[in-house]
Amino acid sequence: MERKVFDKVVKAINGDKSAYGDLYEIYALEMYKYALYICKNREDAEDAVQETALAVFKSIRLLKDPSKFKSYLFSSLANCCKKKYKGYETLELNENTVHLEGKEDEKIAVWTAMDKLDSESREIVSLSVLSGFKSHEISDMLNLPAPTVRTKLRRALKKMGEELRV
Repeated sequence: MERKVFDKVVKAINGDKSAYGDLYEIYALEMYKYALYICKNREDAEDAVQETALAVFKSIRLLKDPSKFKSYLFSSLANCCKKKYKGYETLELNENTVHLEGKEDEKIAVWTAMDKLDSESREIVSLSVLSGFKSHEISDMLNLPAPTVRTKLRRALKKMGEELRV
């Protein structure tokens, strides 16, 4: 974690609302992309990000290690998304979905490949690829052994690669 962000986390833990707002600005887009992949619905993803931001704001004083803020934030988001995801079976592909870089047909191909993964694999890929978490961090968030996370990530990326080559 870079020093500026670490300092903001410390200030937020000590009650600085402005520092927490800055942290939200830093992570909001990343949170939204992750939530959209899990919830598969723009409105639910937006709600999950907002609910998570509020819940973490209320509980940030409980965070003992400021360097674990991002992991804490995304663990909270993952739990919120899992609650919202229930009941959604297909990915909505339309103009309201997240704007990924690249051509429209490439975006749809990535979404379709991602949609063919089981929810746990999709979550692992999202945490790793979209949010940049390491396998040991994902392991802590999902209560899985790190080697299992690496294996599931490798298999999921291979499956997505096969889907994208077709």
